[in-house]
Amino acid sequence: MEIKFARRALGPLAAIFIALAAAAALSFSRPSSGPSWWEISLSVTVKGSYVIEGGDAPLRGEFTCRARWAGTIESDGNDFLLYLLKTEVLEWRLAEKAGLPKAESLLLVQETSEAPHLRLNYVLREGSDLRLDYEFKEVSVPLHATPMKANLEFPRSSGHLALAPGSGYESRVNRGSNRIVIPGSDLERRSAERTFSWKWQREKRIAGDAGTFLLTQNHTAEAVVSLVAHGN
Repeated sequence: MEIKFARRALGPLAAIFIALAAAAALSFSRPSSGPSWWEISLSVTVKGSYVIEGGDAPLRGEFTCRARWAGTIESDGNDFLLYLLKTEVLEWRLAEKAGLPKAESLLLVQETSEAPHLRLNYVLREGSDLRLDYEFKEVSVPLHATPMKANLEFPRSSGHLALAPGSGYESRVNRGSNRIVIPGSDLERRSAERTFSWKWQREKRIAGDAGTFLLTQNHTAEAVVSLVAHGN
């Protein structure tokens, strides 16, 4: 009788242990969930120059800009939600010279003047990869008083549509690529960083109050994208 009682008591206990072991094995066999959100930053450095011809004297300018966009992204089905934490101009310098008949005039941009503004519009899935859509708020030149005004062009992503064939920013990239694409595998890493660089140039005729001007612009750009994973 005692032996029968022991067997009956061990029966339910054994079933419990077996169930717990099966649940543990099942939990270990499931793949661990990946990150649910990421810190993301886009830093862009631009160095360039321009020449304006057609007025009393040619105007020549040189500029340097370093800007950074910081925020977070999180998965939203097959897409991403993008949140801005801050965007800042780390450095902005612009100097313009005018070769006057009797002297040379130099003007420097003031801190209170308009400055380029970096904006990250979207983070889009492109197959298994991520493509960044970005742009700058541009500033106007020249600094000297002239009967014409034009935008000093800054980098923008290749996703923007041009108003006419050949008129877009991307068509004037002559070295490297302004297309910023991050491999999807970077999302599975604890942290990742990618660097992109390119060179751009454009000549454009602009009508002013006193005739037509020729604006020649060029710049080199470097973009660094950083990701830090959270939530896994």
